[in-house]
This record gives sequence, C-alpha cells and structure tokens, in this order.
Amino acid sequence: MRGIAGGRGILGGTVLLAVGFGVLMQALGVADAGAYLFLFLGLAFALAYVAGTHQYVYLVPAATMIGFGLGLIIPTAFGNQTHASGIFLASLAIAFLVIYLLSPSRRIPLGIAAILGVVALADIFTNVTVVPDAFKPYFVPVILIVTGAYLILEPRTH
Repeated sequence: MRGIAGGRGILGGTVLLAVGFGVLMQALGVADAGAYLFLFLGLAFALAYVAGTHQYVYLVPAATMIGFGLGLIIPTAFGNQTHASGIFLASLAIAFLVIYLLSPSRRIPLGIAAILGVVALADIFTNVTVVPDAFKPYFVPVILIVTGAYLILEPRTH
C-alpha cells in the first residue's frame, strides 16, 4: 500500500478536496464558508509541500492562503470586528514570516512580513486610519496577484 507521499497528483487531489469541502460548507450554511475555502486551499498546498520535495512554489501559496483564511476567520470566531483588518494583516504578516523561516535564503517574504506587520500593529493599536476603507476591497486580489507574479518571476537559482 502506498503512503500519501508516494501517490501522484497530491496537489490536484487536495485542491479538489479543499474546493469540495468549501462548497459543502457553504451549502450547509456555515458562516464565512469563503474564508474556510482559503484555509482549505492553503492546507492543500501545505500538504503538497510537506509530502513532496518541499518546493518553494507550494510553500508560498500554502502560507499565504492559510494566512488569508485565518485572517478572515479569527475576527468572526472571536467577535472582534473592530480590529478585523488589523488581524487580517497580522495573519498575513505571520504567514510571510513563516515563509521566510522555512526558506531563509529568500529575503523578500521577510520584507513583506515587516511591512504588513507594521501596518497591522498601527491598525490594531492606534486610531490612525492606515488603509482607507475605499482601498480595503482591493487588498485580497492585489496581494494574491502580487504573490502569484512573484512566484512566476522569481529566479530559480535557489
């Protein structure tokens, strides 16, 4: 019997499982099912990263999607909508810090983590509006687009 690491198609299979569970949660009426979809997709990439050869191209979407999912789930789960954007950004900062810690030869994730962390702390602990409300709907797509472009354009010398 083959182990999970011996099978082919781990990423494809786990992505399908993640989407299936996310859609099922929505059909069951679970609040924030879309947030769980991010989390499940991140876990799919994490499984591909762990079960495979620890490829950086799986680590980055794993951490990013898990950070997105947790950043959306935590404020709702703990009833803290006041600091929801700060918690979201802090979760992403931690995700990029994890990327750096698991692949310290790549410094860009550390820089992104630092910037997101500073903005998150300012949002949580000050009354200063760091990110205007008009720009908040663009955060998710912009971060996903920039992260995807980074993975595509990053040199393969590591």
